[in-house]
Amino acid sequence: MPRKFLNIITYILTLGFCAFLIWLSVKDLKTEDIDKIKLAVSKANYLLLIPIIIMGFVSHWSRAVRWKHLMEPLDLHPSTANTLFAVMVGYLANLAFPRLGEVLKCTILARYEKIPADKLVGTIIAERAFDMLCLLILFFLTFIVQIDLAWDFLQSLIERFKNKDGSSNPTGMIILGTIVLLILFSYLFRKQIGNFAFVKKLKGVVQNILSGIMSFKNMKNKKGFVFHTILIWSMYMGMIMIGFYSIQETSHLTYKTGFSVLSFGSVGMIVTPGGIGAYTLLVEEIVSLYGVEKAISVAISWIIWLVPTLIILIGGTISLIMIPIYNKRKNAQ
Repeated sequence: MPRKFLNIITYILTLGFCAFLIWLSVKDLKTEDIDKIKLAVSKANYLLLIPIIIMGFVSHWSRAVRWKHLMEPLDLHPSTANTLFAVMVGYLANLAFPRLGEVLKCTILARYEKIPADKLVGTIIAERAFDMLCLLILFFLTFIVQIDLAWDFLQSLIERFKNKDGSSNPTGMIILGTIVLLILFSYLFRKQIGNFAFVKKLKGVVQNILSGIMSFKNMKNKKGFVFHTILIWSMYMGMIMIGFYSIQETSHLTYKTGFSVLSFGSVGMIVTPGGIGAYTLLVEEIVSLYGVEKAISVAISWIIWLVPTLIILIGGTISLIMIPIYNKRKNAQ
């Protein structure tokens, strides 16, 4: 099968999956729920969009500066402006085509800074490795700060495997038995499974993550890198919390909910391009765990996703227009 045709099919299936997730998110909404969403959005404090936009820009600028820190051991010193433009265009591309942004931002920066694109690939792997490490730490913190809720959620899952009278549910037992058999099968045939293409690819991803993290020891400005890593994730958290305050019905939510939304929402951003469908569905389910009704959880999930996405759409488009103009003036000087 031609690669181009395969890419087209993959893209269509991805769009279909995104559409399915969006449908899954809103399919149970009733007329009164839609009215509640309209009322909540109409009463929203839109002045809070200003700090959210500022935080969004700071996070993107900080990511550009952090990327520069990763390039320093390679003796690469691009301008902050070009690096920021490349980051924004990369984000814009990721909204349409999964992972295209990583390639595109390397290509753009290499073109305008006259540096080898292949040298930048390693920095992207290292960047993703540190982001994955941060996400794992975030999940750990999310669990620690609300261990009581996590335990209640686990118990609710266990209860699903039982009937109302407390006896074992056949369906639950089948699922549990299947999991046990899969674990046993994986252990007994671990050598054969290790030769599967998918497993080899997974091992390669893990090795890339480990090598990316190990690159930290060669970094010249370790403190700067750590500072910007914390700043990036702090801005993400701040945008979520201000999003909660933007509508009255979720203004009572605390940092605990923020941690949950940030950690699980980040997974949604990975699952689909730009988190389309997946992010809102996950956030909706997470917020519902904290006692927020269905209509409001849908409203806040879309607000929290839509504003940063608009920042990327506008910022990425402006960057695409400005980068040739900026470099033309830079070269003229």
